[in-house]
Order: sequence, then C-alpha cells, then structure tokens
Amino acid sequence: MSAQMASQVQDGLIETANRVLPGGSFGNLPGDVVIREGRGGRVWDENGKEYVDFLLGSGPMLVGHAHPEVTAAAQARVAQGTTFFANNRWGIELAEAIVAAVPCAQQVRFVSTGSEADLYAMRAARAYTKRDKILKFEGGYHGMSDYSLMSLAPKRSANFPGAVPDSAGIPRSLRDEMLVAPFNDAAVVESLVREHRDELAGVIVEPFQRIIPPAPGFLAALRRITQENGVPLIFDEVVTGFRLAYGGAQEYYGVEPDLCTLGKVIGGGFPLAAITGKT
Repeated sequence: MSAQMASQVQDGLIETANRVLPGGSFGNLPGDVVIREGRGGRVWDENGKEYVDFLLGSGPMLVGHAHPEVTAAAQARVAQGTTFFANNRWGIELAEAIVAAVPCAQQVRFVSTGSEADLYAMRAARAYTKRDKILKFEGGYHGMSDYSLMSLAPKRSANFPGAVPDSAGIPRSLRDEMLVAPFNDAAVVESLVREHRDELAGVIVEPFQRIIPPAPGFLAALRRITQENGVPLIFDEVVTGFRLAYGGAQEYYGVEPDLCTLGKVIGGGFPLAAITGKT
C-alpha cells in the first residue's frame, strides 16, 4: 500500500472514530493515532509510522506484543472453543499457578476486568465484616465502578475523609460509603480506622500508587493498623501483580494483605482478572 493510500485509510478511520466513539477514542489516548499492529515493544500506525510503546497496553504486555509463545497458546485455546461457563483445565491450572506465586492467595475467583475484581474485593470485605464503608487513598485508582471513582483526581478540595466523586452519574448516597485518606500518611490512616472501625469493611490500596512509591514502613503500618482493628486489607495489584516481583508488591515489600486483585497480566494481556486471598 502506498503512503498516500495508507494516510487515506488512517484519516478515514479517524473520521469514523469521531462519529461512532465518544470523543473519537477508546477513552485512554487521543484518537489521532490509529495502531495497526505491534511486535515486542514497538507498534506501527496505519501510516506505517513506528513508535516505541512505553505503555504496553497500560502495563500487562510484559513480554511485548504478539509474543510467539503467547500467540501460539491463545490460538491453540481458541481452536478448542471459548467461554464454556464451566470448569476447564486451563483455568484450574492458572488458579493453581497464582496460588503458588502470590503470598496471600489461597483461592482464586476469575473475572473479566480489573474494575470488576476491585468491585468484587470490596463486596467480599463487606460480606465478611457485615459493614459498609471502604477506606481508599486520594489519587488511588481502583477501576470504573461508582465506589472506586472517588477522589482519584478531585477538582475541588475536601477535608479527609470526605470523598469527592470523579464522574457525573454517581449516586450521592455512595459518597458516604467511601472514606478517603492521604497516601503515605500512616498517622491519619490509624486515626480514621480507629474512629470508623465499627462501620469499616475494608481498606483498599495500590501498594505502589500510580507513580508514587510507598514510604518506608507505610505498607507494614497499614497491615498493623488493619489487623489491630479487625479490618480486612485489600491490595489492588492490578498494576503491581507479577511486575514488581513474581509474587507482586506483597512479595517485594514483604507485607501480606487479606485480599488482592490481579489484572490482564495473568492472561497475557487478554481480558482476564482475578480476586484472590485467604479462605
């Protein structure tokens, strides 16, 4: 295909995207680049322009795009059928591998997305404790559920522990179910947990929050505070799982939560996630 024809193809796709997609994109990046293919750590757009892909699918493509072993495994499974809605050997073996790798993992529940996994983890904590409130950290991202989209990037100031919704359409009643603390401030966390422990179902945290590492001793302090107050600790390892270490941030930092969530990295970049923890 000539450069002129390739440019016309990309322009046509951008025009179509502007018509059929909100904002003309999938919601992550501007829609002025349309990726055609990827191999390893590089991608090419419809014009054939080459890019170094530092995003790698937002992280899960650790072995790069179109890795031969991942591609062969996926093709072999597709040829045997998909979505059985029942147990199958591949899922069972993957769950066994996760239990062997992740320190807190004793059993695994598979879901499709990290958002789902975080939502289920919070629900499991509520079911276990018979309490309703969840404490999260300002700036922490836990998916696209109504509960999670609180104080990720608040447009107005609020006093801790008040939650600020990050999106329109979130019921007002849910704001009171989420408490917010400053990341890396163990003293504030301890005060909030003690104050609300009779209504607090769990604490959810990204052990490495976006680009902010935990302060020395912060994660260990969270573990101590939650244990002393009978509150489950949830590590959102959708980003850190199988990356900071094979067993995730909990292995790397030596702090074991009660529950953790894992994302697409467990499926080689395909839509797959999991909640795992103690039985």
